[in-house]
Amino acid sequence: MEKDLQDIEAIKKLKSLAEDIRFCMYTTYKNGKIESRPMTTLDIDGEGNAWFFTSRQTEIGSDTNWKESVSLIYSDPKNNSYASVSGNASVVEDEAKKEELWSFMSKAWFPGGKDDPDLVMLKVTTDEAAYWDSTSSKMVVFFSMLKAAVTGTTPDGGDHGKLDLV
Repeated sequence: MEKDLQDIEAIKKLKSLAEDIRFCMYTTYKNGKIESRPMTTLDIDGEGNAWFFTSRQTEIGSDTNWKESVSLIYSDPKNNSYASVSGNASVVEDEAKKEELWSFMSKAWFPGGKDDPDLVMLKVTTDEAAYWDSTSSKMVVFFSMLKAAVTGTTPDGGDHGKLDLV
């Protein structure tokens, strides 16, 4: 069912999906090529911005220009939950935010710790987002698809819509 969400409800939905899924494919377009790499979402803040850690030694950490266009693709096939985010990325120097988002698990990727001079924060300011979310079990989804195939109708795909965060 088409269910567009706005403002606080849209941010809550994006935050819920991103926190449940945690990992996204961070996608950029450079030199005529689309490139994606997995990233761990640390936070979706109160304005709907996505936050990540990266290293200055990576392509993202060294090449991200202010307001670079990116897409974030979240996918959880087990729970039939998906989200797509388009926005602008920038490297942010904010020690308080770094402290807030640092966790013991971050050390696995950044052994130098939160004070490592190569550790930077990446902020994606969301321009637009969409979601697809089915709360039904795999069996219910399967039977919905089977029924649709037999009857020539369209299966119920759960909720989907645009997330207007502004």
